[in-house]
Amino acid sequence: MKQLFISIIVLFVAGIATAQPKQNAKPKLEIYYFHATHRCSTCISIEDNTKKVLDEFFKKEIDASTIKMYSYDCEDANNKDLVKKYSAYGSSLILQSNTGKLSMEDITNFAFQYSKNNPEKFTKGLIEKIEKFLK
Repeated sequence: MKQLFISIIVLFVAGIATAQPKQNAKPKLEIYYFHATHRCSTCISIEDNTKKVLDEFFKKEIDASTIKMYSYDCEDANNKDLVKKYSAYGSSLILQSNTGKLSMEDITNFAFQYSKNNPEKFTKGLIEKIEKFLK
């Protein structure tokens, strides 16, 4: 009886361990937002609206680390390697896939065109782009 009880406990603990998401697994989609130290209202809106889209429409994916967003000051010397890797200048918004289907898309021009002056169009377009990366 004691051996049966121990076996059940071991199986239960093993089941919990395998059900936990891998903390070191790379997300399917990484969103990089680069900005200058001093930002204009459009630059601020790009970051704010991107975070809003993620919070409202992709919370489950954020919580599961399927999507991660990073924000970097491109004028900070500590970020120079990333700035160079992504050819970031001033404000840049870049989607980077880790699935091998789509690799990278720089959506900076789209973000500048719509984030501040037409946030509804920005939201709709960003959702479509993110969903394309997650397929």
